[in-house]
Amino acid sequence: MSLVFSSLFLFILISPGLIFRFSYLQGTYAKLTFKVSAVEEIFWALIPALFLQLAAILVVDHVTPYEVRLEVIYQLITSNDALDFFVIEQSLLPFLIYIALLLLASVFFGVVARRLVRRYRLDLHTKFLRFGNEWHYLFSGEAFYLSKNINPSSIAFIQIDVVMGSSEGDMIYSGILEDYYLSRDNNGLDRLYLTNVYRRLLKNDLDADAPNVGFLNRHLDDRYYAMPGDLFVVTYDDIKNLNVTYMIEMTDTELAEANEKDEPGTK
Repeated sequence: MSLVFSSLFLFILISPGLIFRFSYLQGTYAKLTFKVSAVEEIFWALIPALFLQLAAILVVDHVTPYEVRLEVIYQLITSNDALDFFVIEQSLLPFLIYIALLLLASVFFGVVARRLVRRYRLDLHTKFLRFGNEWHYLFSGEAFYLSKNINPSSIAFIQIDVVMGSSEGDMIYSGILEDYYLSRDNNGLDRLYLTNVYRRLLKNDLDADAPNVGFLNRHLDDRYYAMPGDLFVVTYDDIKNLNVTYMIEMTDTELAEANEKDEPGTK
């Protein structure tokens, strides 16, 4: 029996783990923001594939009239020439049905696992369960859910400050994050969409004793210029530095007090 056939059979056995992983890694927060090789994908699929196959074997042995013959599977994987091809011929259709049902079960359990992890925020407590989109955790506030006790649902909006070069010198562009797009390059981030954007020269910082009008009152600060347009697009390649500030929902009194403070990124 050829090595190619054995490799193909082994891939079929691992395929439920690949389908489980694909189903689990769905959604905006789950999109991979880094390149992963085929070898790495297969490696991370081995564990769910092992559990799914073991569970399926138990179900077949105890619920159906069929029996999974592990010695035949071993002979197929190791290209054993003593294998009885009559057994393979007789078992082909049941095996195909077994794999098809197991693949469907893999999709189902992948979706269930993803929803449970997200519902109970297990990925925020255990890095092993983290999804591939690190930018989602940053731009949703979930990155500091534990360390700074920030509840993402309490975030009114997210202020983004980016430093970019220009013919006049480095500029700070400050605005409200509206959306973002990912890429497999550029550390996973392709571009940011900002609204209510103002800009100023980076060198025009306030003196230490000068009052700060706050992010929401930048129109009162002569250093800032309001950018026209509905959306301001920032590409990752143009960003020299990036600052993220989470604006928590507050009462009018709390908001007025917060605007009077000199918060990082609001100069």
